[in-house]
Amino acid sequence: MKNFLLLLILFSVFCFAQQNSLKQTTGIFPLYVVDGMIANEAQLKAITSAEISSVSVYKSDNLPDKLSPFSNFSTEGIIDITLKNNSTLPTVLLYQMNMEHRLQESNAVYINRILVKSNHIKILKNAIIETEIIDDNGQHFLNIWTLTKEERSGIVKRTGGIKINPKDRSNIKNVILK
Repeated sequence: MKNFLLLLILFSVFCFAQQNSLKQTTGIFPLYVVDGMIANEAQLKAITSAEISSVSVYKSDNLPDKLSPFSNFSTEGIIDITLKNNSTLPTVLLYQMNMEHRLQESNAVYINRILVKSNHIKILKNAIIETEIIDDNGQHFLNIWTLTKEERSGIVKRTGGIKINPKDRSNIKNVILK
């Protein structure tokens, strides 16, 4: 069993390494979830194989209940990692991010321009590359980027009506945290 788990981890690392070249052509980026918290690729690279209890990859709507808030990400893919010991990394709840940006606590939050179905989810603070306020027909929402500008240049708008309204550009809060 131990050898099988090690083989699975090595295969996953190989797949992550192979994806780097594919990302720029496909514009598809999976959502990384570590112990129920949103992470990014940099956090995954910091995790050693000895710390991992399990790795699951989802690419369909048949998600376990714990991943139901992320069902909008199923077409992009979800990589769910469970660690042997709970992570003690600094996190913030998505609704707290709304409040930090002077939005209503109950406003929806987007990650990489995809809606997260619950704003009571935690995100690792180090996973936040940039935040922006987006406008959808006069209603403002928070978008959190976990991708670098180079990575997101290949992303096609997947949400149709969500865009930055040109008349609101002077009011946009664009905060680079890293």
